[in-house]
Amino acid sequence: MKAGMRQVSFGLRGLPMKRALSSWSKAAIVFAMAAGHALSAQEAAEPQPVAGAQNLLRLEGTDARSGIHYVRLFLSLPKTDAETKASPRFTVECTEVRGKHQMSWFMSFGGVDGFAFEPPFHPTQTDLLPPRYPSANLKMVFEGYTKSKPFVRAWAELPSGELRYRNPGLDSPNMEAPQHWMQFLIALPGLRIGYAKPINGSPTELLFPTQPLLEELRKTPICAP
Repeated sequence: MKAGMRQVSFGLRGLPMKRALSSWSKAAIVFAMAAGHALSAQEAAEPQPVAGAQNLLRLEGTDARSGIHYVRLFLSLPKTDAETKASPRFTVECTEVRGKHQMSWFMSFGGVDGFAFEPPFHPTQTDLLPPRYPSANLKMVFEGYTKSKPFVRAWAELPSGELRYRNPGLDSPNMEAPQHWMQFLIALPGLRIGYAKPINGSPTELLFPTQPLLEELRKTPICAP
């Protein structure tokens, strides 16, 4: 090397190494910012529950993967000042795909915060079969100007802590879909629900006045039979 000449390391495309590293750093920062903006836009696009009547929330949207149009109505019991966890709630979910309507019922005895729609199971190479959840028997009594007899039906215990009514099918002992029970609610809009065989520590029976929920259902076309 000739005297007086300074050795220079070269990086990408013949740029001096310091300039190449600087270019890589700037590119990484720009990429991270772009990814962050894309994620924020995706999160912003997620529908959020909208308050309706007292203690009633409504969530409506279309699932991007399955194309299912859904409406979820959450009826919560009033929370006392001493309570810190989420209130008990009864949820009716209506879905529409290719003109076909379906209804699902969910029950939480408290402590469930999530509102998001969960699309039906879709098999993959690693998960070919849908998950199997344990069952719990809940007792329902419909109350109004009179009381119905108790009805005991099977509900699936979901990982979130919520329970989902088992719609008729191969893995369900229930013979009636939620639409069947809607006839009882319309006539007797008080839903008293609890475990059929409570044990120590089981939540007590709860009474949901469902009239606000029924009024919202009447305004929701995809909840029609």
